[in-house]
Amino acid sequence: MAEAPERVVLLDNNGKVVGSADKATVHTAETPLHLAFSCHVFNAAGHVLVTRRALSKATWAGVWTNSFCGHPAPGEAIEQAIARRASVELGITVDDVALVLPDFRYRAIDASGIVENEICPVYRAVSNDAVHANPDEVSEWEWVDPASLTAAASAAPYAFSPWLVWQLQQLGL
Repeated sequence: MAEAPERVVLLDNNGKVVGSADKATVHTAETPLHLAFSCHVFNAAGHVLVTRRALSKATWAGVWTNSFCGHPAPGEAIEQAIARRASVELGITVDDVALVLPDFRYRAIDASGIVENEICPVYRAVSNDAVHANPDEVSEWEWVDPASLTAAASAAPYAFSPWLVWQLQQLGL
């Protein structure tokens, strides 16, 4: 039996749920506002995991970004979606999941013209698992000092996803 297409939660400007749509059809030049999340994973040494988006990704291919992102399915708690995406993208489990930027929202346009338009609460989590990245999602990863990441994103923002740059500015890592 074929797997059902992944769905995203559509939102109005006030963040109220107004429906859902097939994820594959949402990210276009006219992307409707929808719910997402970002997660920054730290290890016991205090390093943060950054990932480089796979070259096969439709948007921001090959750029460095936060540990992982995703979209909760309709009716799925964000904490469940975080655990699911941590496993799918990185092959890790996460603990101590905490909301750090509850009101993060952004709109960005990729060089290809595809728009990201998300209400995207940002979370921090901890994992000491070995990363086993899904090559369809992640081409490289690195555990880095948070201050070094912030300095690199400030010096060369074009090498990073716009949402990571904006999150680092707000988080003050």
